Amino acid sequence: MTTRKKLMLLFLLTSFAFTACSKASAGVAPEKTAAQTAALQEAAPSSSQEAEPTEALPTSSGPEESSRSNEQKSAGRTAVVYFSATGTTAEIARLIAEETGADLLEIVPETAYTSEDLNYHDDNCRANREMNDDTARPAISSDFSHLSEYSVIYVGHPIWWGTAPRIIQTFFENCDLSQATVYTFCTSGESGIEQSVKDLQNLYPDVNIVSGKRLNGASAADVKSWISSLD
Repeated sequence: MTTRKKLMLLFLLTSFAFTACSKASAGVAPEKTAAQTAALQEAAPSSSQEAEPTEALPTSSGPEESSRSNEQKSAGRTAVVYFSATGTTAEIARLIAEETGADLLEIVPETAYTSEDLNYHDDNCRANREMNDDTARPAISSDFSHLSEYSVIYVGHPIWWGTAPRIIQTFFENCDLSQATVYTFCTSGESGIEQSVKDLQNLYPDVNIVSGKRLNGASAADVKSWISSLD
């Protein structure tokens, strides 16, 4: 190769290098390869592609639905609550619970009554002392804090001195019966329930005490007949 050709080749190489450097300094990006372009196009979503649907959040029930649910939980719940010192009233309470499908709840005194406590021939026996004292309220150990859940409550007791024992007043004064319909029943050898119902209605006018029934010695058929008469 002649000297002249060598000089021309050197000039062309120098010019090419200068042009490439100028583009780089001017911020011109190198061209992407075909593989790079294809990869980028695959990764980028097209404008017509739908976004992936998200899972719908559960909607909360409205006030009307919640209220209806609460009503269903409490509507129709029935309880039979009873005090029985000798077991006689307890047997009638059991028959009523079986007939109505009610929950059976016992009024349990903190201090149980003994046979001496119920010796009415002794003026100083516990039962006589309590019935002679209008302010007597024998303590109860039963928990009735959930009683407001019931819409119908049967309250049973023996008759002492022509009316309900004082422990029944303890029950009424310590339980929420404001939303319930209360039916009373009693067991008694001689006395009826009329005076007891009257006394309880006068003492607790805010409670819906609608009727009472003496069921001493009642059979399952007698109980069924009384329950049917209340409808």
